Amino acid sequence: MQGVGNDVTDVLVLGATNLPWALDPAVRRRFEKRVYIPLPDIKGRLAMLKIAAAKNSIDFSHDQLTELAQITDG
Repeated sequence: MQGVGNDVTDVLVLGATNLPWALDPAVRRRFEKRVYIPLPDIKGRLAMLKIAAAKNSIDFSHDQLTELAQITDG
């Protein structure tokens, strides 16, 4: 946003959304940079599922996690 974060020694995160089209156009114009981060591919989804299963003590086999990763595309 204009005039905010002029100090180049630090990083300033202003905001993030998964619905940029829902933001007011005037607000979107004030963001100087936009970074698109796509949805995770199958390898990324599999890694996230493994972490979540381990964290929650869920005992899925590798095949079950792979199947979940395949069906959660998008």
